[in-house]
Amino acid sequence: MDIIILALLLTTAILMVRGAPRKWILTSWIVAFVLMLALFRYHVTSPLDLSF
Repeated sequence: MDIIILALLLTTAILMVRGAPRKWILTSWIVAFVLMLALFRYHVTSPLDLSF
């Protein structure tokens, strides 16, 4: 999941440099942001199986 988010952010940066339409840049950035929030929520709510 991390790699997908990083690839999407890289794609967004490439679109910005190449001067793509604003809707494509904004759409890819929003999708990456939503995926990042979902990943963060998963990591925060996942139980830690620690035994000391």
